Amino acid sequence: MGALIKLLLLLLVAFFLASEVNLSTSLYRYEDNEIELSFPVWQTDKPWYYLKWNPAEREFEQRLQWEK
Repeated sequence: MGALIKLLLLLLVAFFLASEVNLSTSLYRYEDNEIELSFPVWQTDKPWYYLKWNPAEREFEQRLQWEK
């Protein structure tokens, strides 16, 4: 069980290392807080996985390359 958890953590770290993460934060304006993630970093024009989240505007966008 411990080996499985270590493997999953290692895969999660590898995923974040191969991703481009943009984090925008502001203490003064709640609307400026946003997270944007695209995977893989070498294919930014058509990423395999794309996620954008802005809690102030209640915006959540998630795309996979294989979806139409």
